[in-house]
Amino acid sequence: MRAEEFGRVHHLPKARLAAVVDGLRGRGLVDAAGGLTDAGRETRDRVEALTDELAPPAYDVLSADELDELVAGLEPLAAAVRAAGD
Repeated sequence: MRAEEFGRVHHLPKARLAAVVDGLRGRGLVDAAGGLTDAGRETRDRVEALTDELAPPAYDVLSADELDELVAGLEPLAAAVRAAGD
C-alpha cells in the first residue's frame, strides 16, 4: 500500500499526510512514487513482528466469545487493507 493510500485509510488530513510521507521519504523508507523502499519494507516487517510479539497479553483477558466478536469486527477492516494492496 502506498503511503498516500494508507493515510486515506486512516483519514489523515492532506497536510498531515504530506508531512508524514515527506518524513518517511527523508528517512529512506518511502520512494519518490510513495511506495516502500527495501528499508521501508524491512522496518514494516520489524514493526509487525514486534506487534505480534507484544499483542497476545492484551487478548488474554478476553473470553473465547469476546475474541471471536473482536475478530469478526476486524474482518472488514482487514479485507479493506488487503484489497488496497501493499
